[in-house]
Amino acid sequence: MSQPTPRLPHLTDDIFLTDGGTETWLMYKRRFELPEFSAFHLLTDQQSAAALREYYTAFANIAVTLGTPFIFDSLTYRASRDWGELLGYSSEGLAEMNHKCFELYRDCAAEVGLAAQDTVISGCIGPKGDAYQTNQDLNAECAEAYHAEQIETFKSAGADIVTALTLNTTDEAIGIARASAKAGIPSVIAFTIEKDRKLRSGETLKQAIKTVDRATSNAPAYYMINCSHPVDFGPVLTNEPWANRIRGLRANASSLDHGTLCQLGHLEEGDPDELARQYVDIRAAHPTMNVFGGCCGTDYVHVEKIGRALLAAA
Repeated sequence: MSQPTPRLPHLTDDIFLTDGGTETWLMYKRRFELPEFSAFHLLTDQQSAAALREYYTAFANIAVTLGTPFIFDSLTYRASRDWGELLGYSSEGLAEMNHKCFELYRDCAAEVGLAAQDTVISGCIGPKGDAYQTNQDLNAECAEAYHAEQIETFKSAGADIVTALTLNTTDEAIGIARASAKAGIPSVIAFTIEKDRKLRSGETLKQAIKTVDRATSNAPAYYMINCSHPVDFGPVLTNEPWANRIRGLRANASSLDHGTLCQLGHLEEGDPDELARQYVDIRAAHPTMNVFGGCCGTDYVHVEKIGRALLAAA
């Protein structure tokens, strides 16, 4: 008997939860070293693999408790060719690690009894370069060719959706959206907003979304905002039609700027209750949003509080 097809966020109004700041949790809560800020290779070590299982199982348990679907995301953020080569992976070895990540998610879902229709496996993509650099030399055609490799691996591993996190240029977003469309997998584009309330490339969020939609015939299933804080991205969310394309939030725990956070040397967890209230306020103004998780500094404590607050408000 075939497994039920999971519900996808853009096809329903139901609230979906996803995970938090995987890398910051691993670095500061479990003291693992992350060469090249890459987490996927930790699956090769028994101790770190157990920590990853603990991490994702905790989130899946929250979804079961609250009765929401869960999107397994983010471990393959730097499991693409250039980053893999820096860590010594061949193309075959890198593909194997992408598959291992998906196996972990399915095991965690089964362990906590998360229903198949509530288990969404997202192939997560990070930028080809540094997320906090502009990377303007990467045009849409090159981005499509580069990211198509990992997207094809996701397809063979059975991904339900592709999520590109922490993007700061429209060219890379266009390339990813086109590659996902050709592979026949829905794509999600998540942009990062700086303190000036623009992408690092200088575009406003409105300009970025309209540019990508225009260049790809509205290929992304929806958009998200990640690795920013509500005090920065909240004010740019107007009631114009373009903002309805944003269905998800993965905010940082702290409102500090990216450069400061990278230099701190310790974890900024912020106030989970305050963050939950900010999510509720944003969703009240933008009720089409239905995907919620966290980014740097957040973990299952934040996501559980966010989930409970959103469900109570709904």
